[in-house]
Amino acid sequence: MLLHSSAASSCPLKTSYAHTAGLEAPPPPPTPQWSADHRGFIADVLREVGRSPGRIVDLRDFREAPAGEQEAACAQALADGADIVIGGRLPADQQGHRAGRPDLLVHTPSGYLPGVIRAYRMFDTRAEATTTVSRLSRLGTPEPLPQTRLRWRYRWHLALRLAHYHRMLQAIGHAAEGARGLLIGNDPLEELGQVAIWVELTEASLPRAGGQPGAGEGAGTSALERYDFEFAARVRLAEQALAGDPAPLPVRSRECERCAWWPVCSARLDADDLSLRLSKPPLDTFEITVLREAGVVTVADLAAADLDALLPGYLARATHRLGAEDRLRLAQRRATLVHSGIRLERLESGPIELPAAPLEIDFDLETSADERIYLWGFWITDTATGQAAYHHVSDFRRLDSDTELALAINALTWLRERVGTQDALVFHYSGYERDQLERLARAHRHPVLEWGVEFARDHFVDLFPVVRRHFFGTDGLGLKVVASAGAGFAWRDADPGGLNSMRWFDDAVDGASADLRDGARIRVLEYNEDDVRATCQVRSWLRSLP
Repeated sequence: MLLHSSAASSCPLKTSYAHTAGLEAPPPPPTPQWSADHRGFIADVLREVGRSPGRIVDLRDFREAPAGEQEAACAQALADGADIVIGGRLPADQQGHRAGRPDLLVHTPSGYLPGVIRAYRMFDTRAEATTTVSRLSRLGTPEPLPQTRLRWRYRWHLALRLAHYHRMLQAIGHAAEGARGLLIGNDPLEELGQVAIWVELTEASLPRAGGQPGAGEGAGTSALERYDFEFAARVRLAEQALAGDPAPLPVRSRECERCAWWPVCSARLDADDLSLRLSKPPLDTFEITVLREAGVVTVADLAAADLDALLPGYLARATHRLGAEDRLRLAQRRATLVHSGIRLERLESGPIELPAAPLEIDFDLETSADERIYLWGFWITDTATGQAAYHHVSDFRRLDSDTELALAINALTWLRERVGTQDALVFHYSGYERDQLERLARAHRHPVLEWGVEFARDHFVDLFPVVRRHFFGTDGLGLKVVASAGAGFAWRDADPGGLNSMRWFDDAVDGASADLRDGARIRVLEYNEDDVRATCQVRSWLRSLP
């Protein structure tokens, strides 16, 4: 029994089902376009790495060879002291139940570092932080990069993959001293170009997994510690499945949305199951499991539960979460409202004050799966005449840093000219739009982007904090919930959502036919127009409340 590098960071039931006799794996979902984009990005990076000085062994052509031959070729390259090994299948760690193929293995004086390449942004800007990077032409040579830090919150699953490969290198005696790995993302730097970030796998930068031992409530853990805990749990599940034990009861999560096993899992859940009905914000898998073991399985169960009696045992186990009691009390509040059929609860009465202007513009961005902004959408309302219209600045191509910048310049140039000297306000829902504007301005220092940041300080209005002060939502307070349950708005699309819009963008760019591409483009534009119209309607509804 061998598990691959994704096991520790993905749903445990995938491991259990894969080792269950007689359970046929469902066909995988269609490969999304972003997956092909990732492969293309990896190939581009490896092409540049391949021009590095030193001895480079590229084993990608061995992928069709028997596993034993692939592993022997990789072991020989490591034994020969190759500077870089590309696409090598590491010798299987039979005792540790590990198999894996890192994108890169990079030689250092003390051994090898594993490397993973993905077309994601890896950096967060932190004034007080310094991280270590290396240029693609000198991957084994570290150098400091001030004011940056790995995006641990979003890239933890990649850190766990590095931990998997580190354990495999240890098993064959080729791991570098310490515990580190390299992540190469889509963060080209002006002076250094594309870089690899050195990930310290012993740095306590991750939250603990449910049930993982720790120093106290909410105490952090390292990627290596969390990997060891998570991987050991998957090994146990695989062994239990091979022994004929039933798989644990599923817990619905975001991963289920794109999982081929979901039909199997959904058939095993009660329609009123907590993980199905309480989605914003969800209790995590371990919290749900602890409640189930206490007899609280459904929304009706939680709504009726005596929390004072339940909490002592619950808190003794849910130590991985900060504020575990508050989270459970909030979940019960949501469960009570859901059980009563209430989606949006007003917290106080009285008029809700919002700023107003003769020219009011509602604003929303759309991004691709690789986090590039390809669409700037605006709903423009002349409050004196009541006339309103939709305007967008978009580019339905695969964008890089330069083309994303060009689109942003066009959009903000239009906004600056449209506003002119008028008294105007720009409304948006949540801080994402403003954050992205500031990101672009920091990265490029273009005058019109800097104007946009300055204009936003006094003329952008975020409606989300206003809604949050006055309402409680059983499904959260996202725009879709508030606009539909409160303001009575209906999207034209039957399944609106940011993740879906990314898929539509993929079809608009790479669809197999002109009709598919044109239809997807229209679908994205209508979805964005509905988003800004919904923001406008929420604003009008808030102003109308007594």
